[in-house]
Amino acid sequence: MSQQEQTPKIIEPVIAIVIALALALTGCVGEETTEIASFPETKSECLATALPNSYVVHWKDGSVSVARGYTRDDFEKEIFEPNKNDIALAEQDQRVQIQPYALTPQATENVSNTWGLAAIGAEQAWAAGAHGEGVTVAVVDSGVDITHPQLKGRIAINEKEIPGNGIDDDDNGYIDDVNGWDFDRDTNEVGDSAGHGTHVAGIIAAEHDKGEAKGLAPKAKILPLDFMNSEGSGAIGDAILALQYAADRGARVINASWGGAPCSQTLARTISDLAAKNIVFVAAAGNSGVNLDEVPEYPAAFTGPTQITVGASTARGYTAAFSNFSYHYVHLFAPGAQIFSTWPGGRTASLSGTSMAAPFVSAAAALLIGKNPSLTAQQVRTALFKHVDPGNFAAATQGRLNVPNAL
Repeated sequence: MSQQEQTPKIIEPVIAIVIALALALTGCVGEETTEIASFPETKSECLATALPNSYVVHWKDGSVSVARGYTRDDFEKEIFEPNKNDIALAEQDQRVQIQPYALTPQATENVSNTWGLAAIGAEQAWAAGAHGEGVTVAVVDSGVDITHPQLKGRIAINEKEIPGNGIDDDDNGYIDDVNGWDFDRDTNEVGDSAGHGTHVAGIIAAEHDKGEAKGLAPKAKILPLDFMNSEGSGAIGDAILALQYAADRGARVINASWGGAPCSQTLARTISDLAAKNIVFVAAAGNSGVNLDEVPEYPAAFTGPTQITVGASTARGYTAAFSNFSYHYVHLFAPGAQIFSTWPGGRTASLSGTSMAAPFVSAAAALLIGKNPSLTAQQVRTALFKHVDPGNFAAATQGRLNVPNAL
């Protein structure tokens, strides 16, 4: 069967998640309050995404919880007021949505399935003995098809759990979380009905001898964390819980191929907290084709000390037309146009977007840590920035990812 026949008939989707956050209980990023503010005038585009009976609470001890099923008055009376001395901030939860991305001519060139790997020096990195051994990369996304032949051997197993006994053996609040967790459905049954997370996971760690796709870090482990439903939407509160779960499970790298949120204090704080846990956080720059200096999107424009924000480049070495850019918020570029990887059901697909560029950088971080486990997240970030291929990309480094140079 040809590649074209194997590839699902979809418009190549990229995560261009649009989050319009109506800050219900707090101001914008950077402000702090221990009092519930009145709801501000909500922009029309925020009304459809606000979850009126769900609130995200960031506690002073660093933990996050989501309170659902409360009216605002009940939340204030039953949750906030009795605990306000322990709450750092609280805000209304929001729903995020995956949107399809229409292909541009730039992204439909006839290119090799492995052009992205060749562009960043994957073969040289593998020859140097870098394969990502011992490193867990959390994919916070739409889930992962853990039965895919090229991925099932790469799933990070929770050895502290006894499968199927209905007991929370490791006392982490999640029963039988052997293969990860689905935060949208609150279940240990991990899968991927949207496909996006499976594609991202394959870019990172698809096993070379089990199929056509090739992961950049084929011996890294993937921790599948789903916060989206089958229609490609999910709550930002669930995404935050997934990030914290990833940290607790020992992930050294977290891939976040989603974005678009204009303002979320709890998300900003959670990402900032990852730095203290020595975790590299990799974010997709977004697919609006805009300058983030002028039109910031989040989490791409957050500035955590171990965050890496990635733009998308083409096979010809140019900035992809859809990619966001910024000399301040975007740090480097990586291949993101027509990237070949795994797809649910044992299949493969070629997709385009900064969603595809980010996992190349996540995998590169895993290669560096696998080669030298003593590296801190800050050192990994510095090495990747220092050794890019020079170019004319509108990013802080102005370059594209070069893996062997960073090793």
